[in-house]
Amino acid sequence: MKVNYVLSFLFLLFISVVVIASIDDTDLIGCTELNGNGCVCHSLDRDYSVHVWVEGPESLYVGQTGYYKMFMYGGPAEAGGYNVAGRFGQMVLVDSLSFQHPLSMNELTQAFPLPFPSQQDTIYWDFGYTASDTSAEWDTIYSCGISLVWDSIPDFLDRWNYGPKFPVHIVDDPTGINNSENFVNDFQLYQNYPNPFNPDTKIKYHIPSIGTQQDMSVQLKIYDILGNEIATLVNEEKPAGIYEVSWNASGLTSGIYFYRLKSVSNAVVKKMILAK
Repeated sequence: MKVNYVLSFLFLLFISVVVIASIDDTDLIGCTELNGNGCVCHSLDRDYSVHVWVEGPESLYVGQTGYYKMFMYGGPAEAGGYNVAGRFGQMVLVDSLSFQHPLSMNELTQAFPLPFPSQQDTIYWDFGYTASDTSAEWDTIYSCGISLVWDSIPDFLDRWNYGPKFPVHIVDDPTGINNSENFVNDFQLYQNYPNPFNPDTKIKYHIPSIGTQQDMSVQLKIYDILGNEIATLVNEEKPAGIYEVSWNASGLTSGIYFYRLKSVSNAVVKKMILAK
């Protein structure tokens, strides 16, 4: 009989631990503008010095999964956490850095804090998003990031902010979507990563397929804030596709720089920050 009592006690203890653990886990979810009020267990007010944004496919057909990244920099920048949620679609885990709570299948959060290499770096999390069988023509991905003082104490020293709402166009006809790597069909220049950077950064761009044209002449150049040309990263004809180039800014001073992607009929300029 004593053995049975002991076993019963151990079983109840196990159940209690599981329940408490589950309750604690729910503290990590419900932080986006879709389903919560931010990371208020750390601090009540959002901090605009923390920068959060999502990049990825802007269109999906019903049942299709697109792959995205949520970026963050700023704040204390010792470690970071995040939440992303979709109103109708379902989030998809792509690695062990994230966690999907069974009570909230349309949301992902961090499995553990992700360290910043330095306070000037940008960190990111990968995630997937599957468009649902819904009558809505548009869906939205919501994001929230928290920049931590890595002391395991949730308090006002940790700073958080929402990312801009990321709209996703949901279409019923798969032929309406370009099934390339990132489902894009426009001449595009993406934000460099990391940004701010020191001294290395990467720049990604997309060259679309135009009719029977095989190659497109493109230039990718770097300029300082006065408009002086600093470097030429690309100056050649390239076939349609997505490309990524690296740039090392050793020897340059901290400040704002611009990079421009130019073809015969298009030109796109974006800003980046070198922070030494």
